[in-house]
Amino acid sequence: MAEEREVSIFGTDGVRDRAGEGFLAPESVAKISRALASVLQDREEFAPDIGAERGQAVYIGRDTRASGPELLKQLSAGLLVAGFDACDLGILPTPGIAEVARVAPECCLAIVLSASHNPAEDNGIKLLSSAGAKVSDALEAEVSRRFSEDVKSDPASPGSLRDLSAEAFELYADYLVSSCEGGLEGKKVFLDAANGAASSLAFEVFQRIGAEVRLMGGQPDGRNINDGCGALHPDVLAGAVNESGFDIGFCFDGDADRMIPVSATGNVYDGDVVLALAGRHYQSAGKLPAKAVVGTVMSNIGLARSLGEAGIELLRTPVGDRSVFRQMRDGHHPVGGEQSGHIIFMDYSSTGDGILAAIRLMSFLREHEMDLDRGAAIMTRYPQVLKNVKVREKIELAEVAALSEVVASVEERLGDEGRVLLRYSGTEPLLRVMLEGPRQDLVEDLCDEICRVVEGEIGTK
Repeated sequence: MAEEREVSIFGTDGVRDRAGEGFLAPESVAKISRALASVLQDREEFAPDIGAERGQAVYIGRDTRASGPELLKQLSAGLLVAGFDACDLGILPTPGIAEVARVAPECCLAIVLSASHNPAEDNGIKLLSSAGAKVSDALEAEVSRRFSEDVKSDPASPGSLRDLSAEAFELYADYLVSSCEGGLEGKKVFLDAANGAASSLAFEVFQRIGAEVRLMGGQPDGRNINDGCGALHPDVLAGAVNESGFDIGFCFDGDADRMIPVSATGNVYDGDVVLALAGRHYQSAGKLPAKAVVGTVMSNIGLARSLGEAGIELLRTPVGDRSVFRQMRDGHHPVGGEQSGHIIFMDYSSTGDGILAAIRLMSFLREHEMDLDRGAAIMTRYPQVLKNVKVREKIELAEVAALSEVVASVEERLGDEGRVLLRYSGTEPLLRVMLEGPRQDLVEDLCDEICRVVEGEIGTK
């Protein structure tokens, strides 16, 4: 009998697939549940991901996808047999699940059932440590290994399935309200919850802190999450805010771990603007000890220049809020995030939190007596172009002489006014070619020049 090949079931942000298919097919989810249960029984080997001093409860929350309840049931089965309690947190944003897990002594691990900004047909399984952060690569690798070998947990007295949804909602809502210094009385806030996990919670939180709130994308039916709304479609909210006369708007994605802000005049901004404002605010408050903000390789050069004018360094990591968090944790940097709207404030949370980021941004703007358009003016965004080229294989780019030559030529022409970034997709046979520079037409032409060389040397054509 042929030995089963070990596979990695985790991508850049957990297990993700079409609901009911692939790694999320019922038989695969059952194997994931058994693998995870066996790892939890060996928890001493995996500190600090799994708190050895914690109890026997696994907290599980989800977004609004129709596949969520059945996925919860399937994933709980192996945990219950192994003696762990499976605690249903109901529909709750990813950062809410992280916060509830962090403060619960009985929780040894948390699980998020969500595919974030993906369409409703997809779903995912994301693991969070007992400290509320994403688990380590080592823990994911061990779960993958035991999945491949279909490792069974040791027999134990069965655990119980408990409903903690009401308690979780209130705990997280209270936490968010407490993060707002001084309230938002008199402010008019328009929210787009993407028909996702923030649909009811975000509205209630902003009401509790005194804002007049209007909500769109807040009627989930299990099939409309991220559908023409939310952080992937901010122009929809931008038009509504501009017409309504509201002060500001915030778009969230399906699991509400990212936020895109919209100004009263309908201008759409991104995470780089939030980081520019947050970095300066923390600096002026004496809360930026290393004088650095953490971004990624995709952070706009305009962010680096804006922070530099205030004496703040931009530290770049690979793409992914996991990489951002690690750099923040290791370097004790309180502010970091991604252009996509994942913003982490380490003095409040260990993961990206869209609602928290919106509250903190409003606090910054209020304290400095400015609206979003005026605040965003501290950063001049450089034109950025990103194109994907399908490749035959992912070989070392330094080995492609013609590509090295054209990149060197382009970098020389851009000088200090731009940059070039080439990186392979982690999930598809694509090379991503990103350029920034002083003019849109220039970066478009230079990006096309590089793409032509990529296609000729390692492309599929």
